[in-house]
Amino acid sequence: MADYLQRLTAAIDRELLVGIDPSRGTLEAAMHYAVSVSGKRLRPLLFLTLLDASGRKAERHIGLASALEIIHTYSLIHDDLPAMDNDDLRRGMPTVHRKFNEAVALLAGDTLLTYAFEKIAAAPLPAEKTVAIMGIVTRCIGKEGMALGQALDLEFRGDAGAISEIHRLKTAELIKGSLLAAAVVAGFSRRRQDLLARAGTALGLGFQLADDLLDVSGDEERVGKKLRKDGNNRSPNAVLHSSPQAVRAEIGRCHREARGWLAELGIDFAPFLFLAKSMLYRSQ
Repeated sequence: MADYLQRLTAAIDRELLVGIDPSRGTLEAAMHYAVSVSGKRLRPLLFLTLLDASGRKAERHIGLASALEIIHTYSLIHDDLPAMDNDDLRRGMPTVHRKFNEAVALLAGDTLLTYAFEKIAAAPLPAEKTVAIMGIVTRCIGKEGMALGQALDLEFRGDAGAISEIHRLKTAELIKGSLLAAAVVAGFSRRRQDLLARAGTALGLGFQLADDLLDVSGDEERVGKKLRKDGNNRSPNAVLHSSPQAVRAEIGRCHREARGWLAELGIDFAPFLFLAKSMLYRSQ
């Protein structure tokens, strides 16, 4: 399984750089820098392993998988800006606005987002499936998804009751969207897509709760970014509004819920289930 996941990760890493040439100027240099920094590649790996779990040839869709990671990368570039989270490190490296400047970081993020949809449009799929995936992804990252979650995060003033919704929008929606994109490729029925959406939301919520735990008690070198800043930033970190024990219990509930939906779908592909578990129980 480790070899299988490493092979997929290497294929994703190669595909992320296709068509982005740092010698063509500062914009592409910043884009190249952002996508070349190593990361978990969680969203494309979930997409690809679900395809394999469904009997499809995952590596035929590396381009589409890389588009999901490129969208995630754009969101991190913007998240890190001084006007948002004001972070100096991302994945153990200087953030894009620190490596270049704020204006270049904004343009790099914007251009990566549009480039991701170029890659989705080029996917080897029937037109109706490509359009369906574009609809899913745009809803998950737009005014009813990730972008709204980012806005609510910025507006957060300590209402603990708002935290779960912020987590769902800002983090879980794109994870859910990555699974639903695979479901479209694989030809899932509407009912199966609905069950998968519930599993994706549960996994995304658990993933963000694990991130909240890491901010409070993680190791900065392993995590690759500055920690213990959420309290100072008045961020919607669940640990700060309940307790580590309560958050761990909620992560366990999210995992059980997701496994229940996946079992109902008959998904028992070991690499996919490993990813689903490891994204909730992690040290980085």
